[in-house]
Amino acid sequence: MDLPATSDCGEKSIKVENIRKSAIATVKCGFCGLNKDVLVNSISEPVDAFGDFIDIFYADQELQRLEKRIEKLVKDKEYGELALCYSILSDICKAKAAEALEDEDNIDMDVVNNWKLRAEEYKRKEKDALIKLETDELERGIKTDEESLFTEHKEGGGIKKEKKIEDIFEDPGFLEF
Repeated sequence: MDLPATSDCGEKSIKVENIRKSAIATVKCGFCGLNKDVLVNSISEPVDAFGDFIDIFYADQELQRLEKRIEKLVKDKEYGELALCYSILSDICKAKAAEALEDEDNIDMDVVNNWKLRAEEYKRKEKDALIKLETDELERGIKTDEESLFTEHKEGGGIKKEKKIEDIFEDPGFLEF
């Protein structure tokens, strides 16, 4: 199936082959010959194979973009998005390690191990960011305890009405969905 997208040469000539014949589909440019085998499953469509191809083709650019983005996220303490970036970076590094293993005649294990180490480092940083996110949310919850679920506020500030836990549990709609 021809897909309206461009490859390295800029031509709109991408084709997906063998999508139904095996677990591997070949995505290639009919103009410049650029091609890549991607994994597919029984419900994969050509657009899925093409999406995987694009992810592989632009992985280096995405790696650089996310590494730059991380600097800003760390500075702004945006731990949720930071964890997501680290997760994506880890996945990209794992894919790069797998790609380095594809050329069976010319495998450089130093390159493969370097990508694996980077993937592990990003995974560790993702866990650290999630811990910081949880800690930050917990600290904000503790700092604003008097403004919790049990207190309603007026728009101009000040407490409008304080609720007691018994009032909430006695409300017949409290546990309704």
